[in-house]
Amino acid sequence: MNKWKALAGSLVLGSALTTSGMVLAFQDEDCGHHGHKGHHGGGHHMERMYERMAEKLELTEGQKAQLKADREASKAARKAHRQEAHAVHKQLREAIESGADQATLDALGAKLGQLEVQKMQRRQQMHAQFEAILTDEQKAKLEEMKAERKARYEERKKRWKTDES
Repeated sequence: MNKWKALAGSLVLGSALTTSGMVLAFQDEDCGHHGHKGHHGGGHHMERMYERMAEKLELTEGQKAQLKADREASKAARKAHRQEAHAVHKQLREAIESGADQATLDALGAKLGQLEVQKMQRRQQMHAQFEAILTDEQKAKLEEMKAERKARYEERKKRWKTDES
């Protein structure tokens, strides 16, 4: 079980650090679930974050239009993937509650892992598309923004550890 937790933690942290600002550029207009716009009204919040990133990177109107076109092109696939992951999560939850055998649980867990890997691959592809439209100066600025974000994360992590003690 600890291996799964370590793997899941690594996947989450790795995804967060590698996707950085690109996630904002490719956010879903329908982010969230159950008819909501995500955490704390994510649709509006994400749009503001995207606008700030575009401003900091000084994206041109053409670059902004390309990002929007890329987002729209992958929107249906992202939605289908989210729905499939939700269905497998539900199946796994129901299997656990009904006392299913270990082979069934392992198969569902493997399917969830496969979906997570596909999601990470898709994010990496989207990140490559995002970086492909940036100038060298914008790429340097993005790396600077990533480093600042990572430093803030490490600082918060230190505070969390001292708070737990």
